[in-house]
Amino acid sequence: MGPSRAGLLAWLRAAGTVALLAGLYFVMPMPWAGTEPDRTALRTVVCLAGLAVVTWLLFRQVERALRPHRLVAEQAAVLMTSVTLVVVFFAAAYFTMADRFTGIRTRLDALYFSVSTLGTLGYGDIVPVGQDAKAAVIVQVLFDLVIVTSALTIVVGALRPRGGGRS
Repeated sequence: MGPSRAGLLAWLRAAGTVALLAGLYFVMPMPWAGTEPDRTALRTVVCLAGLAVVTWLLFRQVERALRPHRLVAEQAAVLMTSVTLVVVFFAAAYFTMADRFTGIRTRLDALYFSVSTLGTLGYGDIVPVGQDAKAAVIVQVLFDLVIVTSALTIVVGALRPRGGGRS
């Protein structure tokens, strides 16, 4: 298979994965959502377990991207999939805590807030008001700054030509 065909297949797989993640986010039941006080502990456990899984998956994606002889398109597709996974995970967390935010009424609102937080935009139309919501936003910001940025830096660094040539 030629490089252009392999690159095209990588982009198609990534687009399919992004569409699948987004689709699952919009249809997946979230039984741990709700305003009952006894749900806070359950939400916390689910969120921490999910964060561990997302971190593991992100690092697995980085390992895949760093395999020898990977095409640039394959590496970029891995990055796109990884960022989508992080955004969808935090959107689901925010949706389950919608009662702790002003402005989150739908899953799209939560997805929008997750993307805005990743991009450090902070428009101010959605605001965390509960302590657990503020903690979740802090976790996302730190996760994005440390884990996602590290993963992106590692993969992008691997794209640079090696050797003693000119930069």
